[in-house]
Amino acid sequence: MKTSVTTFGTIFHKNLQTGKNKVNFTSEGTRIAGHLFIPEGYSSEKQQSAIVVITPASGIKEQTAGIYAEKLAKKGFITLAFDHRTYGESGGVPRAMENAPMKVEDIKNAVSFIGTIPGVAKDKIGVLGICSGAGYSLQSAFFDQRIRSVATVSGFVDFIDYGMGGATQYMKELSGDKVAQLQQQISWGNQARQRYYETGEVVLVEGIPPANSGLGKFWDRAADYYRNPKRGGQYPTYSPLRAAMSLDTRYFFNPTEHLELMADRPFLAIIGEKALSAYFSEVAVERAKGDKALVKIKEANHFDLYDQEPYVNQAVEKLVLFYQRTL
Repeated sequence: MKTSVTTFGTIFHKNLQTGKNKVNFTSEGTRIAGHLFIPEGYSSEKQQSAIVVITPASGIKEQTAGIYAEKLAKKGFITLAFDHRTYGESGGVPRAMENAPMKVEDIKNAVSFIGTIPGVAKDKIGVLGICSGAGYSLQSAFFDQRIRSVATVSGFVDFIDYGMGGATQYMKELSGDKVAQLQQQISWGNQARQRYYETGEVVLVEGIPPANSGLGKFWDRAADYYRNPKRGGQYPTYSPLRAAMSLDTRYFFNPTEHLELMADRPFLAIIGEKALSAYFSEVAVERAKGDKALVKIKEANHFDLYDQEPYVNQAVEKLVLFYQRTL
């Protein structure tokens, strides 16, 4: 494995161009497709900071992760956005698996890959997690000290809390026993897993419900981004569906319970002032130890920070200052 990676790197690195470069690397034997962004003035002789940008759940590199990766590269960082296994142009089956432990391994392997780029200082690698990518990024950093700082945008962090409607103001008010409702979702996932094992059939569920589904403002705004061909939904490699059998692993982590494991590294959470999901980042920053900060972008909601220039540019300004200080 070491020989093949070194050979690939030697061939590929000779052809790096300023801007976007299509790349591939492996994660536990599966091909991962990515976009590596190289800043102007890049030199393999320099020791430069690098940032791995993590997509939201079901997201692909061409969407908001790619927007942030490109903008941060224009500010001088070497950046990488990639499709997690089973999504977009990456390999892996069954497709559309929102598998939390698997995604954490993908992030660690993305860190390994970007560390092979000539000019990347291995002690100056950070991650940026967007939406559910926030929780995956923090979980990765707990057990990977190569990640020197973590920033999040519109972050969902605690997945069990999310599954039980821990911040019910961001979606339709849930009634009844929330633990029972979470257990029902897990049961659906378990049944789908059994069906796949017995028949090979992948049961898919709506990861992003259609607009006007009755689930509330948050999901209507999600549909306006992901299902809108003028925003995030115009890519043929994107689907709003997810494999039902991954519902149980979706809720595998509750990162804020272990934030002391990252107390030695800086943490920045950026949220929209009007984001209905703000609760998750607020709890994470409250529980974090050490160097931490919460930044609110005025007038922005959760999805405004995905692609709306006035808000995204403000977030990028804050990210640049954070990474310049911490990497």
